[in-house]
Amino acid sequence: MKIIDVATHINPSLMSLDKLHQRYQWGERNQKIFSRFHKLESACIFPHQSLAETLTTCLERLLAQHPDKLDAITHVAYAHSLHTTYPFDVRLLESMIRQQLSDRVEVMSLTQGSCASSFLGLALLDKVCRISPAGESQQPTYAILLTGDKCFHETVQYVDQNGLFGEGCTAVLVSSHPDTTGLNIQGLSWSMIGGISHRTVDTSREDENRYDRSFIPTMMDAIDKALTQAGISAGEIHTFLPYHMSPPTFDRLADRLGIERSQIYRKNLYQVGHCFCGDAFINLHDFWKEDNQQVSPGPMLAVAAGVAGTFSAMVLTA
Repeated sequence: MKIIDVATHINPSLMSLDKLHQRYQWGERNQKIFSRFHKLESACIFPHQSLAETLTTCLERLLAQHPDKLDAITHVAYAHSLHTTYPFDVRLLESMIRQQLSDRVEVMSLTQGSCASSFLGLALLDKVCRISPAGESQQPTYAILLTGDKCFHETVQYVDQNGLFGEGCTAVLVSSHPDTTGLNIQGLSWSMIGGISHRTVDTSREDENRYDRSFIPTMMDAIDKALTQAGISAGEIHTFLPYHMSPPTFDRLADRLGIERSQIYRKNLYQVGHCFCGDAFINLHDFWKEDNQQVSPGPMLAVAAGVAGTFSAMVLTA
């Protein structure tokens, strides 16, 4: 599968750490850890926009760049961290997509990977969007992966001693057709810490300690599998795209991989907040579309992790 394009919706007026402290009342201990140890500065919050509005804005931004592909889009998948975003089976996602695309487009959502669900979404779209068997002539088809959540409750506003969440959204255009141009997903893998999926609703000190002890080894297992799948060594990684939680974690991962800490893409790490399933694509967009105006000269490694013990890694090449 290839990533053809990425659009993002980030509030240009980021909310400062001090204002977030006043808003969430997370206590002086967290404030000191966030500001001094993690060096966090702000987060992307849309206090006056609903989730439907932020997702729609991001989707419209992507579609405006590809008017020639609208009729070739076959699937839209929304990857979200929370098990349900709207209660009572409100079909908001479907109605939102129907305003932008044909009724023939399949609309779905997935969430069981917590904040790593977006990488699962790529794998799902790759399977359902496969082209017809060889010998059947077919024009390229495309799919869209959406990400974005709202920080509506204390459990999705900040994590004690680790970081804070953001409401940035992404829309990712992908295709499995060989005649398309984009970044190649060369490796995509998962690992899991078993038996702690209940952390989304309830936890204990024992569970937290087990998660902390298993975090680096489990993430490294996911990374190693993605590198093997891509057929590269850690030393060939050019850029490391993090997610936006506990920034020192990525220094430790870089050290374990044997790459320079300067290879970590830090532009959004301290400013945007952990935007649930979307961090990898926010960073990919800025690195690819804004900073360089070109693809990385070497492989890119992106990672994701979820509160339920889910870990994912992805290797991208030009």
